[in-house]
Order: sequence, then C-alpha cells, then structure tokens
Amino acid sequence: MKKVKIAIATICLLCATVATVLASEAATIFTGAIVGIDETQRTITFQTRDGQIWTLPVTDSNILKREQVAKGDLVNIEINLSLRVTKITNLSEQPLLERTQSLKTVQP
Repeated sequence: MKKVKIAIATICLLCATVATVLASEAATIFTGAIVGIDETQRTITFQTRDGQIWTLPVTDSNILKREQVAKGDLVNIEINLSLRVTKITNLSEQPLLERTQSLKTVQP
C-alpha cells in the first residue's frame, strides 16, 4: 500500500512540475505600432490596434537591436506572464501581402 501512495505522490509532483514549466513559458501576442523606445530604461511604448497605449519593459535589450525596430513600425510583440516583452517581430519590413494575411488571422 505504501508503494502505491508513493507512486501516486510522485506522479502528482511530476504533473505539478510540468504545469509550472508550461505556465512560465506562456506568452500572449499583440499587434500594433511602436510609439516610442527608451533604450536606457529598456522599455517600449506600444499602441495596440484598438488604441490602448502601454509602456512595457523588454526582457533583453538585444531584442531592440536584433529586430531593428523604430518609432512608427508595425509589429507583433510577445509578452510573458510577468508583462515583459520577450519577442518583437517587425511587420513593417514584410511584403504587404504577408502583412495583410497575418492581420486577417488576428481579427475575429
């Protein structure tokens, strides 16, 4: 009987660990425009498609350099559960056809 309880406890512990890891990697993607960039504070100011303006910290300052984003660029931003930008995809540099298709998939 002890072995069964230990096995059940182990399985529950493994499930809880996997759920925690999956939740920590969860992210949400938003489409909008960059309103401002503050490289010293490592933040971007972002305007969503419905007009909300957010100033969000960036997890890694290299994200801004790697994607070469600038004020006014149309982008997708990926935000983790701690409300930090983990990824920026510059849509302004993509061909118009690709941008139009990606925006249609975001709209309900």
